[in-house]
Amino acid sequence: MFIDENKIIKTPYPHILINTKKELHGWYPGKRECTSERLLINPYNGCSVGCFYCYARALPGYFEIFNQKNIIFVCKDFDKVVAKQLDSLKVISCGYLSPVTDPFQKLESIYHLSEKIIEEFVKRNIPIEFITKCKIPEKIIDLIKSQKHSFGQVSILTLNENLRKIFAPGGANTEELFDNLKRLSKNNIFCVLRIDPIFPYITDKKEDLAKLIERALDSGAKHIVVSILDIPLRIKGLVLNRIKKYFGYSIYQKYLSLYKEKIGYLNAKVNYRRSVFEFLREFCDKKKITFALCMEYELKDGEIFGLNQEFMSAKNCEGIDIPIYVRKNDKFEPLYNCLGNCLNCKEALCGIEDLALAKKKDTKKSFKLKDYKKWSEEIFDPSFIKL
Repeated sequence: MFIDENKIIKTPYPHILINTKKELHGWYPGKRECTSERLLINPYNGCSVGCFYCYARALPGYFEIFNQKNIIFVCKDFDKVVAKQLDSLKVISCGYLSPVTDPFQKLESIYHLSEKIIEEFVKRNIPIEFITKCKIPEKIIDLIKSQKHSFGQVSILTLNENLRKIFAPGGANTEELFDNLKRLSKNNIFCVLRIDPIFPYITDKKEDLAKLIERALDSGAKHIVVSILDIPLRIKGLVLNRIKKYFGYSIYQKYLSLYKEKIGYLNAKVNYRRSVFEFLREFCDKKKITFALCMEYELKDGEIFGLNQEFMSAKNCEGIDIPIYVRKNDKFEPLYNCLGNCLNCKEALCGIEDLALAKKKDTKKSFKLKDYKKWSEEIFDPSFIKL
């Protein structure tokens, strides 16, 4: 892809403004254990947090350029594009900001795209969630506290600030990350601690993980999500070389021995992962907090099986039950008795058979905006919908 150097804006981080008509969509096709449907939103293609292990670095297009040249592509006026798409729907799931790059990275202070998008969701009474390694702006908290199903996830990988600077150099410091949890909790906003990922032989000591969870609990976290580092094959060299650079040849050799399984990405041996998850599930049970995994699988006789159903202690992997919402006049309202756990739904209370994935046994389906529009026309019967 050709890059016009004259279009690069150099501060506060090299970036280029782009026009886009990209559409809201559901989870990417392929293996999944995400229990709830989401509308994925990515206003920034690339990220100033700078995690060397980020799977977005292995994606094509703008993300590949970001990985090579550290240029972020900013979707100009994307909030207006999103607003128009929201107004075309009568049935909707929770927004997810954002599954690929941090919504509150440096450029957010200039363009406020995440803030504007959240505002578009909230003013229509549509739930939205975010995941961040950055400081949450106060305006964001003020916005989402008025929408009862909106929530925040804070990614804290370690209590060690020196390690944090290696893993997320452009993110908030450790104290600010715990303060995120405190401010969310203080405003009665459901908040999640994500230890995502855990780095084998570096951040996986049981006592360290226990202390991290205990501090998160003291800060107001209501749910824990974890994963073990997996390595996209396209950036295997980058990730392993950084491990060697920062943590030494001995740890690097251990990674070469541990990372032997290929399940889309390069994964740590399942016995190692299971031992970590068993400890964390038991510890969270003891602390009376729900627990789940993110994108963790194992191979059995050539078939892929998810581990979340085995280790998760909540109905939904994010710890909160968010129903499907339907339009009622100018705003949306949650469906009565819907728990939002579409992957395990057997009754399709929303009337959308496609969403009841347990019934169809099809977890490779990727829902697009056109699907939501189709559902909006097919099932929207006020006599059927129970608000």
